[in-house]
Amino acid sequence: MTAVCRLRRPGLRAHILHALRLLFARKPEEEAVRQTANAQAARMLDAYGNSILRLAYSYLHNQSDAEEVLQDTLLQFLRTAPVLESPQHEKAWLLRVAANLSKNRLKYNRLRSADELRDTLAAEQRENLSFVWEAVKALPQHSRAAIHLFYHEGCSTAQIASILGRKESTVRSDLRRGRIQLKEILKEAYDFGPEI
Repeated sequence: MTAVCRLRRPGLRAHILHALRLLFARKPEEEAVRQTANAQAARMLDAYGNSILRLAYSYLHNQSDAEEVLQDTLLQFLRTAPVLESPQHEKAWLLRVAANLSKNRLKYNRLRSADELRDTLAAEQRENLSFVWEAVKALPQHSRAAIHLFYHEGCSTAQIASILGRKESTVRSDLRRGRIQLKEILKEAYDFGPEI
């Protein structure tokens, strides 16, 4: 696993340093700040880059995500510029930040995949029920409106009566007739077999 997580991948070190350079000191008068940040980033990348990358990879199991965590860790160090007692404290700080960023990335990936799954399931459910709504279109207007408002919009029979300007008992009759007609249409079109 360690062979996979190395800064020796062609161009990775240069890419990270270039990205950090772009983020610092955009004005010509801040050239000294940029050079100091570049030198510090290069030193930290050489000293701790592989350790940070391996730690991030151990959490994420994805090389490109681990590389982003490495870059974000160095960036956070350069932005906050913590004053630390020794190189051991510096390394511990960097590894703690990398671990936290990796955990945040895992949480984000989990939420994103849950959202994608929810969207996929909702789309499949709409697809699975689309044949029912196609059959609803074949119903008479009063039954179609009552069924749509009751099942699709979630309205009560009293609300439907108010919306359609009909008596509540008439709406219940429309719903009952619509369900019976819908059952017949679906039975003819899709032949669900014998009833249980």
